[in-house]
Amino acid sequence: MRYKFLLMVGCSALLSACSVGPDYQKPERDLPPNFVASDVLSVLNTDYGQRGVLPLWWMGFHDDVLNNLVERAINNNLDIAAAYARVKAAEAEVQLVGADARPTIDASVSGGAEAGRDFRPSRDDATETSLSGAIGVAVPLDVFGQTRRAVEAAQYAYMRAEDELQGEVLDVSAALTAEYLGLRGQQRQLALLNQSIALQEKTLDIVKARFESGLAPELDYQRAIASVQSLKASVPPLLEDLQNKRNRIAVLTGQFPGYYEALLREEGGIPVYQAAIPTLMPLAVVNARPDVRAAEGRLKEATANIGVAEAAYYPSFSLSQSLQIGLTNASSVPVAQSLIASFAALISQTLSYGGGRGARLDIAKAEAEEALANYDLALREAVEDVELALNAIKASSARQDYLSKSVAASARSFHQAQTLYQQGLISFLDVVDAQQDLANDEQRLAAEQTDYATEIANLFKVLGADVPSKTR
Repeated sequence: MRYKFLLMVGCSALLSACSVGPDYQKPERDLPPNFVASDVLSVLNTDYGQRGVLPLWWMGFHDDVLNNLVERAINNNLDIAAAYARVKAAEAEVQLVGADARPTIDASVSGGAEAGRDFRPSRDDATETSLSGAIGVAVPLDVFGQTRRAVEAAQYAYMRAEDELQGEVLDVSAALTAEYLGLRGQQRQLALLNQSIALQEKTLDIVKARFESGLAPELDYQRAIASVQSLKASVPPLLEDLQNKRNRIAVLTGQFPGYYEALLREEGGIPVYQAAIPTLMPLAVVNARPDVRAAEGRLKEATANIGVAEAAYYPSFSLSQSLQIGLTNASSVPVAQSLIASFAALISQTLSYGGGRGARLDIAKAEAEEALANYDLALREAVEDVELALNAIKASSARQDYLSKSVAASARSFHQAQTLYQQGLISFLDVVDAQQDLANDEQRLAAEQTDYATEIANLFKVLGADVPSKTR
């Protein structure tokens, strides 16, 4: 039996040497050699290029709280945990699909007993027992590669799941960083707003004193009250946003809302990125982006599934080897044994399938076409994402320069207006206008600084920055 089994395995290897369906070939695409806004990357690295790119990009903000939160998010985020579970399921699917190509061994045992009386004088009661068993080995022959293509598709699905996991880690780290930067930015805006309120309350005290002494009309006094109350009305929305961001950060790190109230309630400055940024070309970006790799993985999987569908048109083969054992014992009669071995081949072919095979092949080809279109779209969107991020950074940098100059001018204007009003040379309306201009410019500058920092974080995301894999 041993030699027959080896013969079966050898035949299986010889007959399983080809696979129907197309082999995957990476589509050749002419990507642009450079980004249109590639000069922005050079500008960003003017001050920090010599420091090199950090292995963990968010550490370039030099904020220990942020570093700790990102680490917690990578380890505890539930979207990442779900993606990791999908990787494990895809790995098991490879084993499951591959099991169809392995030999199967079956064993069965049956037995019985029959008792009776022999009415001849010379015989006692007699009992006859029987026992029979069979052991069978079946080796499937993947002649046209249906199983091999199915395993190939499952392997591509597994690699795609890994890329999607990597993409989830990148998305979560970027989202957590953006939320944290937004939190710090809004805390700065709230602090500036409280300073503006305190400043206008001092102005209100001056106007009130002048009004009560008859040196200023009631109109000035009411305008001062309205100005203070208008500024105070801007506080609740900021407090609401801050609370929402703390809650969102908690959920991103796998916690319930409220977990970081103590840690994140105190104001912190807006972190500034102080490290080099990778200067990549479009081809390097699309090769680094997990979402683009996952899109190509879907194309690979769909291509392999065409082979699975095509193989359904051909017959399936299986070699089997069986050994049957029989044993009978009738009272004192000597034991009789029989061993019967058999070797057989099975060819199975469905002659008519009501058009189902053709439909499945058409579906597989259509899914491959869809996957190719999605892959091409992913390439273009990846390049577009980088262009959008670079343009946003460039525009934000320019706005910060203008707003910084505007804040300085508004501050001088407000102080001059205060002095002139106390001397009775201008109306209170001029003071209110100057004060509002200063408050608005300070708020806009803080918001722009926050946007700039979050755009830096987004740039690392769209560049496909490397991040540590999820491990458990």
